[in-house]
Amino acid sequence: MTSDPNRPAATALDAIIPTNPLAALSCWIGIGSVVLCGFGVLLGPIAIVLGWLGLKKWKMQESSYGATTSKMRAWIGISTGIFGVVIGAVFWGMILFKGG
Repeated sequence: MTSDPNRPAATALDAIIPTNPLAALSCWIGIGSVVLCGFGVLLGPIAIVLGWLGLKKWKMQESSYGATTSKMRAWIGISTGIFGVVIGAVFWGMILFKGG
């Protein structure tokens, strides 16, 4: 990955405060959709949409660190959101059709 010379270097604040709240929310909600498998069908799509919106916004970050972490958080949210939907669908399918 090449760094953009027009972006300033990372500051200490970039490591503490998420510069893209949509990507950060997508990441945490996506992880929650996997951990709370029963709610994956609800939380997963939210994580996917927020991750997609976060990807659209990552290029607007001020520093290269903020842009990189935003992009990674958005992709983590999208992938865990998809995984959470699959796990949630299997979970509810097993509960609803148990002993069918």
